[in-house]
Amino acid sequence: MAFINCKLCGELVNTDNDILCKSCAKKMNNPYEKIKDYLFFHRGADIFEISKATGISKSLILKYIREKRITPMDK
Repeated sequence: MAFINCKLCGELVNTDNDILCKSCAKKMNNPYEKIKDYLFFHRGADIFEISKATGISKSLILKYIREKRITPMDK
């Protein structure tokens, strides 16, 4: 059994299973978390840019905006 560090957070991971820890793997499968993480590093990105970079539909991004879970910002 071999171990490596998680590619995102650095936590120790069994290489037989994955390259990400369970927490990061769960986070990467959550569309809201993907958008939130993308916007953290790309402030002011528009809906089209976010959708292209994350692979998440524009309609879901608009839904999060309407629900005020994310807010558009100026660059």
